[in-house]
Amino acid sequence: MKVDPHIIKRYLDQAGKKGDKEKILSWFSGIQTEHDLRQAYHRYWNEMTGTPEAEAHYDADMVLGKIYRQIKIEESKVTGKAGNRSITQKIISMVTRVAAVLFIPLTIFIYINKERLTATGAGAAYSEIYAPPGTRTRFSLPDGSTGYLNARSSIRFSPVFKEKSREVTLNGEAYFDVRSNPRKPFIVSGGKVKVIAYGTAFNVESYPGDRINKVTLVNGKVEVIGERNNKPESLGILTPGEMCVFNIEKSSSGIIQVDTQKITSWKDGKLVFINEPFNEVIKKLNRRYSVNMVVKDERLKDYSYLATFEDETLDEALKLLKLSAPIEINELERKKKPDGSYGERTIEFYFKN
Repeated sequence: MKVDPHIIKRYLDQAGKKGDKEKILSWFSGIQTEHDLRQAYHRYWNEMTGTPEAEAHYDADMVLGKIYRQIKIEESKVTGKAGNRSITQKIISMVTRVAAVLFIPLTIFIYINKERLTATGAGAAYSEIYAPPGTRTRFSLPDGSTGYLNARSSIRFSPVFKEKSREVTLNGEAYFDVRSNPRKPFIVSGGKVKVIAYGTAFNVESYPGDRINKVTLVNGKVEVIGERNNKPESLGILTPGEMCVFNIEKSSSGIIQVDTQKITSWKDGKLVFINEPFNEVIKKLNRRYSVNMVVKDERLKDYSYLATFEDETLDEALKLLKLSAPIEINELERKKKPDGSYGERTIEFYFKN
């Protein structure tokens, strides 16, 4: 089925007709429509901007982000209707998957408005920004602070920082460049750590399931608070070039000197590994390429690895891994899902004897 940009337009303008949502679902469920989707984005951009000079500034991220936002608004209207909610969730899933396939660094803004208020107290609302698998996303916050989200990460915050502090909740990894305000501290809560800053640049890694949370300071000064025995406790004040490492399982922490450029290279599209355990390398490559790489041999998990990845495709990265480490690679056959799509690539790593 050919993608029709006019249907996309009226759907986004909340003037959709019966069957529009199902058509959009069918377009996003077929990767073979990638070319048509690109063309539809482009044509809708021209109609949305309405100016010839906008052609040179075509922004696919904005179009796809607008589609996602409209879907979220519609989702709020059908809360409690299982059938409609199921269709909506499928579309959201397809949007995210297609974005990853097209290698679009998609920014998904969920703007809370009168049609969708998420309670965090007495009617308070929040906004959320998400970076899908295989992407990284740049963001701006209400106070002018900026940063980047790594793959499979999200931040949640109030649309307006009205209180005595500027609070952000992190799920995953993010780099923050905080605008200075001595009277209103900037607070990031992620995993089992909390970072308090006033004007500085730092990186926080706190993916769900990770046994270690890390805070790295690039410039300025921050205090790191950790949760020990369900009580907050100061883990120390960092100076530039220091990383606070908090072991959640052992409730232990330490501050070490690091190369901040290496730690934050992901935001510039690079992955730098200097004598890093192979298990950590694979974890970061999984996030970069949105695949399922698995270390099957215990001898590889602590193998120290040295390499830099930048613009390589997944297959090029696998060749580099095989050339520079004692490994054998086994790729499993991808399984076809009921909707006709295929599951993510699963790649196993064994020690090469």
